[in-house]
Amino acid sequence: MKVSGICFSLALLLTAPVQADESLQKMLDCMRVNIPAALRVQRIELETTDRAGAAHTIKGRLYSMLEAGDGSLGSARAMLRIDAPEYLAGAAFLVREGKPGAGDEMYVFLPTVKRVRRVIGDGGYDAMLGTNFSYADFKQIENGFGDVPASLEAPQEIEQRPVYVVSLTARPGASGNGYSAIRSWVDQKTCVALKVDFYDGPNVRKEFSAPAAALRQFGADWYLSRAQMRDLRDGTSTQLRVVDVSSGGQPEPRLFDPKMFYLAGK
Repeated sequence: MKVSGICFSLALLLTAPVQADESLQKMLDCMRVNIPAALRVQRIELETTDRAGAAHTIKGRLYSMLEAGDGSLGSARAMLRIDAPEYLAGAAFLVREGKPGAGDEMYVFLPTVKRVRRVIGDGGYDAMLGTNFSYADFKQIENGFGDVPASLEAPQEIEQRPVYVVSLTARPGASGNGYSAIRSWVDQKTCVALKVDFYDGPNVRKEFSAPAAALRQFGADWYLSRAQMRDLRDGTSTQLRVVDVSSGGQPEPRLFDPKMFYLAGK
């Protein structure tokens, strides 16, 4: 996969040994294989707990695939449609991988607004429907989006499993309210990220993590059946659960259409 297209700062430079670009590309390509070539549908739940301990749950369907295009492997697409609670039902989010050298595209539809809005700039870091995930976080974790420079550090272990360690660095002149850096710990066997740290300056602002026991396989693709995003500054967290996975068959033409995606899957 290519890594997430979000803004980074050059202020934090990680000093662990950087391996050859060829090794990094091999690892990124391995991660990209987990983006399904055919349409995959995941029914997910996002349970967010606030500082007072109160929890609320959002349920929805995540559609993803590589859509045939100019690239030899196709372009990554992902669309999340919210089914519950009732007051959020029908909200939808679309992410489209850009062509080489171009940024990714993000779109949102909210029933209360009744129109599609393109998410640009710092808007990509807004909390998504009160969860600890932003639009940009979903791009990073779902795999396959963006064109930000990355480097491969010395390998480590998580739960006695060998993992790659990848650091994402800023482009010169990058600015905004995004993360200053991101580090990912990627399971070498499945090419799935078991841990991702999102930095705000020298400190980890948010932490995505999942146990190795949550790894699941659907066909040839690997994914996480559960994971957690913690906001270390606010003291809140969101549990992500995948309750069902299925093959979506032939996708609706409007499923990844920026003008009509919110109408798909009704």
